[in-house]
Amino acid sequence: MIKTKYFAPVVVALLLLSGCGDEDEVLPNPIPSVPETKVRYSEAWSVSVGDGIQDEFLKLEPASGYGKIFLADASGSVTALDPKTGKRIWQTKLAERVSAGVTVSSRMALVGTREGQVIALDVESGEELWQSQVSSEIIATPAAADGFVVVNTVDGKIFALDGQTGEQKWFYDRSLPSLTLRGTSSPVIALGAAIAGFANGKVGVFILESGQLAWERQVTAPSGRSDLERLVDVDAQPIVFGSTLYAASFNGNMVALDLRSGEAMWSRELSSFQNIEVDNQTLLVTQDNGYITSLNRNNGALLWTQKALFLRQATSPTAFGDHIVVGDMGGYLHMFDKSDGQIIGQININSSINYTDCYDSSEACRFHNHEEYGVAAKPFVVDDLLVVLTRNGHLIAYQQLKDA
Repeated sequence: MIKTKYFAPVVVALLLLSGCGDEDEVLPNPIPSVPETKVRYSEAWSVSVGDGIQDEFLKLEPASGYGKIFLADASGSVTALDPKTGKRIWQTKLAERVSAGVTVSSRMALVGTREGQVIALDVESGEELWQSQVSSEIIATPAAADGFVVVNTVDGKIFALDGQTGEQKWFYDRSLPSLTLRGTSSPVIALGAAIAGFANGKVGVFILESGQLAWERQVTAPSGRSDLERLVDVDAQPIVFGSTLYAASFNGNMVALDLRSGEAMWSRELSSFQNIEVDNQTLLVTQDNGYITSLNRNNGALLWTQKALFLRQATSPTAFGDHIVVGDMGGYLHMFDKSDGQIIGQININSSINYTDCYDSSEACRFHNHEEYGVAAKPFVVDDLLVVLTRNGHLIAYQQLKDA
């Protein structure tokens, strides 16, 4: 039996781009300059919530719903905040270490754990509603809709649970390649189907009620001689817009498929493990090397590519008004014009953090490295606020200035 090995996507990207000798070392781009600032933000509020993810490779993305912001940290704290003020409404400390979430649906806040538990909490009180055990660690945000909760585990299995009780309804088993990225695709529930990407470069569509595989398609076929060259994981969450399914793979392609038939509508060479943002007629994608790309969603035509964040561990893009926002490892938010990708604004989120409260040692507080102060997850929008989470658990809300 071949033991599956996991590589963090950032490490893989560096390995692919770097040569063997020091003279071939490829470094991240410096902080990009802003030729002309056209969009400005002011801080609305800032709070420290939990321990964050620190130097772990986790995608603990906050979520909003039911008039609250929900977030979890790696140590097991799940917190609900008032989006207007940042004040804590409730906080639940779980016995388990959290590795995925948060998903909000049907008055539940859902997280996944290192030990393979799916835990549902009441959105009003934080009280645990149910807990369900699956086969292995969950590092992809669960999907929840239509009375089901669907999770994708690191050992290649898809589990569908009853949304009210956590009872297992069905599961699907998929063998893994000998080497995969440290990541799994967050499932999607849409039009009576559960959809997920896999480490073998395929995307599968399952009938939600029964778990029957309706169809699967190869986003990218493995090629090359080494295991590293043959990495084709679909770690980006598939996106459904209308009746079209969009999916992207590492080391391969981005495709548009008809959701009902699986028929390919278009394909474009593009390597990504980050989630895709749909904005009207465009798709916004962060490639594995940090390039930000805008595509026409109808035909896959390239609209523009912004290379300023090369190897800066850029987050997925977030569309906000007439621009998009991307975070990076250095604790910066970068604003790009939707129409041409030009950089039009920037925020240093470190300036919003009270470091004197973060550690007992003031020297440690002054040492701002990306393992602690980088952006931990895709920025998200709540009402008119842009909200960002740092790796050490600071949540900061910004409001756009109208006179910019």
